[in-house]
Amino acid sequence: MAKFCLGFSLTEALCLGAGLAVSGLCYYMYRKKKKTADELDNASHINIDGNLKDTLEVTPGARLQYAVVEGVVEPVGEPLRSQCHEDIVGVVHKVEVTEPRLGLSSLYSALFKSHDKPVLHKQVTSVPFVLRGSDGTAVQVHCPLKASGLNMEMLYKRFLQVSHGFSVLGWYFSGVKSYSRLETEEMLRVGTRVTGVGQLTLDPDGTLNLRPPSDGSKYFLSMADYDTLRKQYSAATKAWKRFAVIFALAGAAALYYTESFADSVTTKGGNPVEDGENNQENICHLPLSAM
Repeated sequence: MAKFCLGFSLTEALCLGAGLAVSGLCYYMYRKKKKTADELDNASHINIDGNLKDTLEVTPGARLQYAVVEGVVEPVGEPLRSQCHEDIVGVVHKVEVTEPRLGLSSLYSALFKSHDKPVLHKQVTSVPFVLRGSDGTAVQVHCPLKASGLNMEMLYKRFLQVSHGFSVLGWYFSGVKSYSRLETEEMLRVGTRVTGVGQLTLDPDGTLNLRPPSDGSKYFLSMADYDTLRKQYSAATKAWKRFAVIFALAGAAALYYTESFADSVTTKGGNPVEDGENNQENICHLPLSAM
């Protein structure tokens, strides 16, 4: 087995490299989730009430770089209406058509079952809205479509069977079967209680604003409360940390097993050149006169 300059064979290098690559990716995700979790832990939790303006007026720049507010969604002007339920109104509306896929192999299904849903059509619209506090104080929400964590209420879901035709032939080459199309309609309804995490500012005219942080921190609009949001990111941080350690150990274990297997094969096989040299005396030489 060919050895590189560091003493690793090709198989050993592949095992070590794959383990380190996956572990490195998991570590990157761990650091990313941990950064967000730490920012959520350190964010200022502010009530939307009459004291909010007074707090921002005495804050440098009349802003809080990363703050948490919770309020009830209320449109500024005319709200959006559901296409399937005309009596339901909201401020963010999403219509999506996806194509769920089924892996013909058990490995594909295990790895990609929950993620392999190519989007065939997607339309997201929004109207200006505020988060209203208990005493009527309102915070204007900016750029809601840039926010993370906005899992809206599902209003409509329908599966449509698709005609396969010659696409059946492609199943055997791709290992993936498309069995239907899924139409969904989601909406952030008026009256929903939402947690917003971002940059909180006070304009000279007295308008309160929530917008994406200028320092690149994660911007959130979530139907979950603040404590639930923190717990979700804390759990994700721990999970990615475990994955990083597991794949690093798996790479080391694969390297150790490969090295041990190669050593055992070498030990059992022996050195063919030396064996040949030692057996020269046992070779029978037939005299030419006997032939």
